[in-house]
Amino acid sequence: MAKQDSRIPKTAKPIRKSTLRKSGRKKKRTRSLWPLALFFFFAVLAIATYGIYRKLNPVWYNIDKREFPISGIDVSKHSGKIDWLKVSRQQIDFAYIKSTEGVSYLDPKYKVNYEGAKEHGLKTGVYHFFRFNKPGKEQADNFLKHSSIREEDLPPVIDVEDWGNKNHRKTRLEITGEIRQFIELVEKRTGREVVIYTNESSYKSYIEGHFDSNLIWICTFRKKPLLEQDMWVFWQHAHDKRLDGVEGYVDWNTFNGGAEDWMHFARKQVPGL
Repeated sequence: MAKQDSRIPKTAKPIRKSTLRKSGRKKKRTRSLWPLALFFFFAVLAIATYGIYRKLNPVWYNIDKREFPISGIDVSKHSGKIDWLKVSRQQIDFAYIKSTEGVSYLDPKYKVNYEGAKEHGLKTGVYHFFRFNKPGKEQADNFLKHSSIREEDLPPVIDVEDWGNKNHRKTRLEITGEIRQFIELVEKRTGREVVIYTNESSYKSYIEGHFDSNLIWICTFRKKPLLEQDMWVFWQHAHDKRLDGVEGYVDWNTFNGGAEDWMHFARKQVPGL
């Protein structure tokens, strides 16, 4: 049998209700501060992220209009609904419209954008987004099947960039070969020289030294393109330009030349065709 403890425990003092209420209020205040702290944390994070983005993707540089007086935009379904009458009143000289991508895709806004731009007097052209994992010939067939390339239109464009083209196993030379197939077929069928849109890294990977006879539409956020002056025809220097009448953003571009150069450019033909 266990022995009884001879020590008599002291009677504990009762906890006052006021003390419990104070403790409860402290816990409540601590819990109520967490959402506020999280809000400020994510706000600071968002501001820092946006600052880095703006540094890497500036809205646009103030182009010297005395040197580059011709400006234009390129759009796709991502630009949303466009009032082309309003756009035409904002010193916009040309518009390139996305028509196709890969071997089967047709941009759902292509027809309405193409017809709207032409109806309101803008020089208009069409472009194809090139998929590295698809054959060049089949992509050219898709582009030619769905795109209007009229005599008065700007030259057709192939968009070549690594962005959106990560899922493939082809080498750089294989990709260059597919691009060549696309360009040769489109030039043969249309009699127009294909312009190559690309950025600086993709230019070095797939274009440089392989397509010397094709003009380049270069995307760069530098003060000026690094390419030689006679190698590029368009310069894209913003991805997020806002215009009155456009629901979303547009890409902002400059033509390399003056008004007289611009008059001759639109009907540029492939030599010998």
